[in-house]
Amino acid sequence: MKTRVLIAGGGLSGLCVARHLADNNISFQLVEARSRLGGRIRVEPAISQSVKVDEFVPSVDLGPSWFWPGQSCLSQLIDDLNVSDSVYAQASEGLSVVEYGNGDLQKTPGAASMAGSYRLDGGMQRLIDELVLQTGNRGDITTQARLVSLAKTSKGVTSQVAVQSKHHDIETELVILAIPPRVVAQSIVLEPALTSVTDGSLATIPTWMAAHAKLVVLYDKPFWQSDGLSGDAFSQIGPLVEIHDASPRQSDRYALFGFVGVEPALRKDRAEELKTMAVAQLVRLFGPEAADPQRIYLEDWAQEPFTCTELDLTPGGRPPTGEPLPTTEWDSRVLWAGTETATPGAHSNGYLEGAVEAGLRAADLAIDRLN
Repeated sequence: MKTRVLIAGGGLSGLCVARHLADNNISFQLVEARSRLGGRIRVEPAISQSVKVDEFVPSVDLGPSWFWPGQSCLSQLIDDLNVSDSVYAQASEGLSVVEYGNGDLQKTPGAASMAGSYRLDGGMQRLIDELVLQTGNRGDITTQARLVSLAKTSKGVTSQVAVQSKHHDIETELVILAIPPRVVAQSIVLEPALTSVTDGSLATIPTWMAAHAKLVVLYDKPFWQSDGLSGDAFSQIGPLVEIHDASPRQSDRYALFGFVGVEPALRKDRAEELKTMAVAQLVRLFGPEAADPQRIYLEDWAQEPFTCTELDLTPGGRPPTGEPLPTTEWDSRVLWAGTETATPGAHSNGYLEGAVEAGLRAADLAIDRLN
């Protein structure tokens, strides 16, 4: 099969690349190893037209859920996708709760750490769905298609992609890698090897939030708000170390979510135990009404092989604030997208903003070179 550009990765960055190439009449094929699009953006449950109204449960983000004023690339994308009416402010009014190691609780005014941030009705999956819709049939988007290898040729790049048990070769002029650099270094055969692999620079770029786990608890009423609490909490006991209100704007269900502070190796195969422990913690922090959740969701990103590598399982900071990865290797036939490769900046590199910025940058480079 031949097309002009192969895009590896169907998360926010890869889909921004696809839409931008389609708008400029450049043929592409996008391959995504997972069975769904969105990458680290994921909502649960997925919206289904077959669900009856009285059974409806609002979608909640199990991946990134916030964005901030001043993130110009993401804000422009929200406008372009006509979802501006879905933007609402993160709940932050009320007291925050701190749980100390000795069990003492302290309630503090004005300490909501995510105050000033924004969310989207329906979760960040709205961006993914709208990008796919607007890209339409102007390119080929395939899920459950894993990039196995890349080989430089005299005319471009040959990519081998595994779809179920079969391998397919795709001939392209350019390849855009919209997957975490560490995943590329660990799981894709490159012939010849990229300098950024052999010199180890890819391995130094942490995959942002890769080793985290996120737990969301749905309730039928926001009892914490009635008690003058914002939903923000911080704990030295756990298992949740940081908690926030994750309620949809318009719904008869409300939610709290927290980041799990248990190390990845100790979380494995303990989902139900962690859920029970988390509910008990929410009772300590917010009172007895927290003992009656409607649903509980736990997403452990450390168990996602297309997100988290062995290197990401050890503690690490934010992605480095160096220059973007080189765009001249293989005679400029391999380009990088993905939030870890974004131009360094406040709330960019490692955030949703960075995914959009890196995707648009890679697409512009591809358009320039192909033209």
